[in-house]
Amino acid sequence: MLNNLLGAWEYDRLCLGMKVAEMNEDILCVFVSNERCAAEIEAGHADDFAAAAEYILKRPVRRVNFVPSYFSSPLS
Repeated sequence: MLNNLLGAWEYDRLCLGMKVAEMNEDILCVFVSNERCAAEIEAGHADDFAAAAEYILKRPVRRVNFVPSYFSSPLS
């Protein structure tokens, strides 16, 4: 779904290594490759990610937090 919303080139560029971490109430946390990707997605595509997540999870997503993957646990 994100491939269709973003377009193949943008999807490949921004979502490489993306990992959905957790859903806490109506806030989704997603790990992305670096700070630049996190900032770019947050600025221009956050609504697309929320819409895709709502469609897949079948529940409301009020916000998506994009976090560089180096903040993820080494055990995850």
